[in-house]
Amino acid sequence: MQDVVSINRSRLHAVRVSKPLRIVHFSGICFGITGLETFLWHLCAAQKRAGLVPSIVLDVNGREELRAIAKDRGVTLHPLPLRQGLELRLPQKVGGALMRMRRIKMLVDLLRKSDVLHIHEGVIALDAFLAARIAGVGAIIVTHHGTLAFHKAYWKRQKALSFWLEKRWASRIVLPYEAAAGDFVAAGVAKDRVSIVPFCVDENHFAGLAAEPEPGKLTLVIAARLVAGKGHLDLIAAIAQIASRFPGLRLLIAGDGPMRPEIEAKIAESGLGRIIEFRGGVDHSDMPELLRCAHLMVLPSAMFGETFPLCLLEGMALGLPAIGTRWFGIQDIIVDGETGILVEPHDVMALARAIERFLTEPGFYSRARRNALARFNARYTSTTVADAYSRFYEAERLRDPKRTGYEIVDSIR
Repeated sequence: MQDVVSINRSRLHAVRVSKPLRIVHFSGICFGITGLETFLWHLCAAQKRAGLVPSIVLDVNGREELRAIAKDRGVTLHPLPLRQGLELRLPQKVGGALMRMRRIKMLVDLLRKSDVLHIHEGVIALDAFLAARIAGVGAIIVTHHGTLAFHKAYWKRQKALSFWLEKRWASRIVLPYEAAAGDFVAAGVAKDRVSIVPFCVDENHFAGLAAEPEPGKLTLVIAARLVAGKGHLDLIAAIAQIASRFPGLRLLIAGDGPMRPEIEAKIAESGLGRIIEFRGGVDHSDMPELLRCAHLMVLPSAMFGETFPLCLLEGMALGLPAIGTRWFGIQDIIVDGETGILVEPHDVMALARAIERFLTEPGFYSRARRNALARFNARYTSTTVADAYSRFYEAERLRDPKRTGYEIVDSIR
């Protein structure tokens, strides 16, 4: 496996091609603005700056915000066809099959005018694999945003078939951290076709630093959907343990979801209403401004399927250290004791001690802040990640295996 982020950057050079590469990003997921879609906007922004021509194929059903974001970013958005007319009156499987045929035809027409297909979540991309085969596109890059264990918990014949095609047809399969990559190798993906490239944040969008806290004051922020497993209740319980000793402690909660009534009840029960503020769902364009109001990012997640949370990278871009859990990719983002603190999932006492350390050790806070920003600039900018993908695109398009070799040096820790 190739750790692309660990490349000796002194040897990087711009990929020179005779004409701009045309990239089609495909995602068959329709969950709302998740980390996957946020990553897509960040990556496409950097690709446009580099002179590439990215476009995105998504299910836009009932989600006009996607059209607005695409227009704002100057990225062409191709909505996937939905069931219509006769397809709606036919039995679901028959109508769905007809819709799938129209989707494949649309993708074939698009891919015949493009150079590379970049699939996001290969196990949910059967239409894209079939369209690429018909269109004769051999440069297929797949980035996975969920763990294989998560997908296998909902495994069906269609996912199994898509993964079978992915293992045979994908030019390169990319995971954001090493353990996730190892799972795919163990599942039968050839090791020399697997690479590690982290997710990224657009450093132009997340620009400017958050202010350092005044002595005795600390504003935490958790930016996550209000769903089970993200750790909101654990965080509130930890704050309740120390709030009486630290009157300058505050918490901002950004996000919305089905757990909001339960979280609000927990806040009221703990008597913390005066120091915890709900911001609700925050538009992505407003997220930098919100994070600049905070001093410390917290994500005590133990959610099944958590992969590589972008909110931690967004905080790092603005100089926010973080507290997170030893849970999947979180422990690859936060360097314990250097850019933040790691605790075990559901360990409320450890979480409280970590918050207290940032409150009582300003020197530690300042060091973690500097280290977090340096780590972001070295690994997680959209420019760095887009450069790595550009090399994959060009190498696979030219069918030159030698172009896919990267010098691996010590990982940045």
